[in-house]
Amino acid sequence: MKKTFVLRTEATLASTNPTLRFGNDNTIVIPMAILQNLYRYQGLPEKQRLAAKFIEYIDQIPEKELLSEIGYRQQNGSYLRIVDNNPLNEEVESMVDFSRLDKRVYQVCLDLKKTGHPNVILISKNPTIRLKARQLGIEAQMFKDEIFPSPKDQYKGFVEISMSQTSLDKMCQNGEIPIKEVYQYGMYSWMENEFLNITTEASHGIGRYTNGKILPLKYSRKLPNGYRALNAEQTMLWECLLAPPEIAPLVVVKGAAGTGKTYCSIAMALERLRNYSNPEVYDQILVASPTVTVSNEKIGYLPGDIDEKVGPYLGGIMDNLKAIFREQAPEEDNSKLKDRAQELFERGLIEIQPIGFLRGRTIPNTVFIIDETQNIKPSDIQDIVTRAAKGSKFIFLGDPDQINNPELNSRYNGLVYLSEKMKGNALCWQVTLNSEKSIRGDLAQAALNIL
Repeated sequence: MKKTFVLRTEATLASTNPTLRFGNDNTIVIPMAILQNLYRYQGLPEKQRLAAKFIEYIDQIPEKELLSEIGYRQQNGSYLRIVDNNPLNEEVESMVDFSRLDKRVYQVCLDLKKTGHPNVILISKNPTIRLKARQLGIEAQMFKDEIFPSPKDQYKGFVEISMSQTSLDKMCQNGEIPIKEVYQYGMYSWMENEFLNITTEASHGIGRYTNGKILPLKYSRKLPNGYRALNAEQTMLWECLLAPPEIAPLVVVKGAAGTGKTYCSIAMALERLRNYSNPEVYDQILVASPTVTVSNEKIGYLPGDIDEKVGPYLGGIMDNLKAIFREQAPEEDNSKLKDRAQELFERGLIEIQPIGFLRGRTIPNTVFIIDETQNIKPSDIQDIVTRAAKGSKFIFLGDPDQINNPELNSRYNGLVYLSEKMKGNALCWQVTLNSEKSIRGDLAQAALNIL
């Protein structure tokens, strides 16, 4: 059944190529008032780019077709129209709690219904807009913002699936199976490097999707001495971390406090550090925390050199270094453990990297661990990732629910932006650790659940 979708500003800026996401036999309507609003859009920088891209798309379409009753036929077969307003009717004009722009959108919907257009649907994320639309007799639907999705819609990096024991055995024996062996494969849009937490009638396993096939895990079969994965998600994390930098140069890890994301990342980096361990893969470890320098000038308020200024913000890194050394030498006291950790900094094997001082750097053969990424602005993420050179692995860690920057929230932050923009890219491996599986004490878990 053909439908007519009417888009407001936020729906038009929810994804790239937004008007191609409503089926191939429907009509997408942009009210003239909304198009005018897009020309002068002054919102988030990432959305400004989408607005500019959409305006560029509109400019390439013949005006006569856009303004016609049928509209412009897009590449997927759907039709795109720009519709101007008739005068507002009395009911719409009298709505006191809505802006002039809202009223004009409602009037376009009513005019379309009056002229016999099939199944007119207003697309909006604003529940008040949707409720009022239904009062006016207009069907309304929510949409998924693919740039800054809600927490429940954010990419996890893995999917829970069922599989026959025969298929799981075949995957382990042959090193791969085609995706069609999974009975849900036709109902799911698979992402490159997406992990599968597999349940069968008799056992369970973990695989990774790539190029139409499911592969068993390879790099996490043998963890570094003394380490073990405490749950399925940590096994996926170790696979991401241990994959060579030429295969997995970008790793994005989301997880609540205590799920092991920083500990495992530091442990892997130490195990692969040249002049410190064997096998040798990386020349150095860089660590950064955005709490320090979202604005470059903030670093100047603390006394001392860069290490002294930034060091207080990286207590989590030091805590994890001491925890790793404590596993190796349980007889050593806290002072000796601290000295061992500090020695890594003194030898230059680990360096502190203020985020605000990255511009112009090229970073080869390095493990770069960016902690608390959820407190970085999306507009700063590109400047960090583009520093990567051959032989480096960039690991972004964070928890979208632990925002300390008042300009950000659980949807709009650098961690979610990086995750959503890079999902499906062959160079990016991702996993979300289960907040119910904290490796900290009972109190920490209770605080996560309650507070």
